Amino acid sequence: MKSLNAKKKNVTRKKLAEAVSNQVGLPLRTSAEIIDVFFETLVNALAGGESVKLVQFGNFDILDKRPRKGRNPQTGESLIITGRKMVTFRPSDRLRERVNG
Repeated sequence: MKSLNAKKKNVTRKKLAEAVSNQVGLPLRTSAEIIDVFFETLVNALAGGESVKLVQFGNFDILDKRPRKGRNPQTGESLIITGRKMVTFRPSDRLRERVNG
C-alpha cells in the first residue's frame, strides 16, 4: 500500500510531447503542437456533446446531471444543486488489464 506522503508521479503534456518526439523522431516543438491539437480536438468534441471513443484505450462521454436537493454540511441549510454536465471515462478492457497487471 502506498504511503499517503509518497510523491505522486504525473505524466504532463511536456512528457507526452517528449515521448512522441523520441519515438517518432519529430522535433519537440512539433510533437508539443500535435499533443495540443489532440487535446483541443478532444475537448471541443466533448464540449459539443459528442462522445469520444479511443479504440483500445477507452470512451469519454458526457453525462447530464439533473438538479437535486442538497445540504450545506456546515450550516445544515437545504439547497438545490444545479444541473450540470460531467465528463466520464470508461477504460477499455485492454487498458484495465494492463493497469491491473
